[in-house]
Amino acid sequence: MKNIGISVALGLVLMGAMTMSGCKLSTGKTVDELMEEFGQVHLGNKDNENNYVIGSGQTSVWPVEKLTIDWMYDSVTIVAHDQNGVEFSETADKPLNDSTMMYYSFGHDGELNITFGKPGIKLDKKDLPHKRLIVRVPRTYKLDEIVINGVGHTFRMDSVPCEHLELNNVANQIVLNECEVKEIEVNSVSSDVEATFSRMPEDIELNNVSGKTVLYVPKDAGMTVEMAGVNDDFYSELPVGKKGGKKVIGNGACNIECNSLSGDLKIKNKKSN
Repeated sequence: MKNIGISVALGLVLMGAMTMSGCKLSTGKTVDELMEEFGQVHLGNKDNENNYVIGSGQTSVWPVEKLTIDWMYDSVTIVAHDQNGVEFSETADKPLNDSTMMYYSFGHDGELNITFGKPGIKLDKKDLPHKRLIVRVPRTYKLDEIVINGVGHTFRMDSVPCEHLELNNVANQIVLNECEVKEIEVNSVSSDVEATFSRMPEDIELNNVSGKTVLYVPKDAGMTVEMAGVNDDFYSELPVGKKGGKKVIGNGACNIECNSLSGDLKIKNKKSN
């Protein structure tokens, strides 16, 4: 069986699929099937394991400039709160040990790293607990970057601002709700994305294999959409024009690049509150 890091595994799948030039990747795989392919999984960086602390935690040390999370089953939620520090905690469906409890590290460069299990540990599928992680970020603070690497979990982010959001996911459900983000990059396999915006990002990059993306946007939103995939589908409830092979909505301000293999992109009107 292979021993492969979650972000590395995802990268290999995406690279292989995107260079197949029309050859259809097997789609709709379950997490169990993906785990059978990837074998043992390790999370975190073993080289820096002495910098990690076990269990839930919080920090009032500012600024936290970057948040990186490596997570497996079951869910990750990032929400805004009115406190001064970042708080993070997990719950699980069965007792945890030193290998399966979450670990975190906080660097002097302002990066907070949270990992599903002990850094460098090899986890077999039968040993993986279902765990729910919640991270609370001060409402008044804007992070430079949030990076989520995940397999088989639901990821949700509510009302959290950041400059750059990067999601590297396999078999996930992703929900972004009213988050002010400048740039969004999604690298996904068998993952569905649903995002609701009152203010559009400047750039959205979607690299999808067998995934659906639905964007709920204001009626006056402006987007320039470039579809560069294979067997993909585009739908918009807003009027669409064309310019140089690209689809233009409104003033075209938000640049959307969709590189998908058997993926869908839908633009829908944001529902009134």
